[in-house]
Amino acid sequence: MRRLAFCLLSLSALPFAVAADASLQGVWQGKLGGADIVACFNQPGSGSDSSGSYYYTRYKSPIMLSKAEGKTAWKETGPDNQVTGNWSLNPPQGGKIAGSWTHPKTGKSLPVALTLLERAGGLDHPACATDAYNTALETFPALKTSKTKTFEGHQYRTLSVADTVTVELLAPGDGVAKVNAQLRGVLAKNTKDLEDYFDTRRQHLGQNGWAAEAEVDAGPTYWSARWVTVKFYRWAAGYGASGISMNYRTWDLATGQETDPWTWFGTRATKGDGAADDKSELPPRLRQALFKDAVADPECKGDYPGKGRYHVSLKREGVSFWEDARGSGCEQEFLLPYNKVGPFLTPQGRAALGDMVR
Repeated sequence: MRRLAFCLLSLSALPFAVAADASLQGVWQGKLGGADIVACFNQPGSGSDSSGSYYYTRYKSPIMLSKAEGKTAWKETGPDNQVTGNWSLNPPQGGKIAGSWTHPKTGKSLPVALTLLERAGGLDHPACATDAYNTALETFPALKTSKTKTFEGHQYRTLSVADTVTVELLAPGDGVAKVNAQLRGVLAKNTKDLEDYFDTRRQHLGQNGWAAEAEVDAGPTYWSARWVTVKFYRWAAGYGASGISMNYRTWDLATGQETDPWTWFGTRATKGDGAADDKSELPPRLRQALFKDAVADPECKGDYPGKGRYHVSLKREGVSFWEDARGSGCEQEFLLPYNKVGPFLTPQGRAALGDMVR
């Protein structure tokens, strides 16, 4: 009888818990301790964890909130997936919420007091994806500059605006200055350039309270007195391995002009997959030479003999030709030493590589 009474009591409390959770749905503003914040709580899905987010109005950086199914406490999670705080919230009363924030290690506690700003819609219009929560976040961000980095004795630094990133070469010369001016052109210049960035962030905030962003990086892969090649890497949020793209751009440091190294081999790079536009099919004579002594794995017959699209880049030992990894293990990569490159070069290529091929 005691067990039956307990079960009935638990079942009777369940609708209240669901209702209380659902009543959080919306965008709220108020204070955490003495700091002004804006918070949002998405509509809880059936049989799933609840999600939300909040930001300090002073810093405008979204922080993820989540609550496991059947639990009452909300966890605040930082970028490294470490819990940075625990929230305990009372059921809303008259458009207001009272509760507390507690540090997970020290136990330090601060009061939370929120007032409803907007009652958001259902699953098709989640609170954390609304204008009420996001408009203040979608201002043009400041330029971020990294510390000085070194590549094979050459110094540079990365510059980024939101999810756009580029390189600044820290070297003298008019040619380098012209290259840097073109490299800066990669960065977002206004909020219109960041529409996809903001849309992606809203989508993920509405789905799970996580302010997802693309993983981006840039840096030199070759740098000589004459040439520099910069690699631009992007992993789009939410797309898995298919969202990875790598783009290689090469400049003449003497003139400051960008060049397409494929023209040195009698062809041109074309845009064909993703954001990469530095790849080309191998010219027939070059493909024949590269694959002359290659041994095909029996499981890779369909990928032979190198009819895909290849990157090309300079290395200290020679010219590199390679395919992007697709997960099959059949991708090809070749390094042609400079003393063997000559027969495949156009006059333009011979002039570009000069003494390197002699």
